[in-house]
Amino acid sequence: MPEMKITSSDAKKCEKCEISTNLRLCTSCGGVFCCQSHNAHNEEHFKETNHPIIIPLPTGTPLFWTWCWVDNAYLE
Repeated sequence: MPEMKITSSDAKKCEKCEISTNLRLCTSCGGVFCCQSHNAHNEEHFKETNHPIIIPLPTGTPLFWTWCWVDNAYLE
């Protein structure tokens, strides 16, 4: 499994479209992008960079999870 280098961010909006809800944090570079139900910039970022692991923002929420684009699955 790739190393999770970055596990938190103070970002409040997607870097590409200004969406401010359902954000995802790239644990490789710290980029913050919107989810699939918006403009899917998190998946676009993976396709551009091959950074595979994302977590939801804000971190530490009760519904916290980790997603891997390579495996197309939640990680445990």
